[in-house]
Amino acid sequence: MDIGSIEWKKLIVDGARQMGITVHADQVDQFAAHALILNEWNQKINLTAIASPMDMAVKHFLDSILSSRFIEPDCRLLDVGSGAGFPGIPLKIMIPSLNVVLVDSTRKKVSFLNHVIRQLHLGRITAIHSRIEDLQQEWKSGFDVIVCRAFSSLGDFAEKSMPLLAPDGLLVAFKGRELTTDLDTVSTQSGRDGFPVAGKSFHTELQMECVRFKLPFLNLSRMLILLRR
Repeated sequence: MDIGSIEWKKLIVDGARQMGITVHADQVDQFAAHALILNEWNQKINLTAIASPMDMAVKHFLDSILSSRFIEPDCRLLDVGSGAGFPGIPLKIMIPSLNVVLVDSTRKKVSFLNHVIRQLHLGRITAIHSRIEDLQQEWKSGFDVIVCRAFSSLGDFAEKSMPLLAPDGLLVAFKGRELTTDLDTVSTQSGRDGFPVAGKSFHTELQMECVRFKLPFLNLSRMLILLRR
């Protein structure tokens, strides 16, 4: 099976259906275009360690689009540490009305992201070279949804993202199965005691929801952590 082949596209469509998501033909074509560009650039610069066609389809694209079930159309969405464009670009493809900002601190990755945006003719999406801490003045309270697959610490993600989140906004953290120490930092009583981060607590109420799922075909356990104001 080759990236972008009919078999590869069918894998994504069938896998998405197993997760209760419909991917249309034009959307999977854009996924394939993104994947082919990623495969080409990955031979020159290190964008992802996930390289096999099966792994790329499942671990990148199917993993990314699950969160589309929790994101409303027309939202302002920030993808923190976007890297090779996950989950931000697949989410934009799934929900074209999104207004998306992809941010990454590595200039070469931002160059790749802007190239993909141009090649896929995507509108209302931009990639910027920055650290999330440096966005706070320009983009304060500017995003309805902030997503991230890059931060190792849930608390670090929340602490740095909160100033950028709209008053009724949503944080979405993508995590693997093992979350023992990470979840210990989060109040599991929604909105009861705030959100403890680095030994202190946000007084803004955040409600937490953990969505557990398995990635199709590879049977890998994953979790989405949804934090709402």
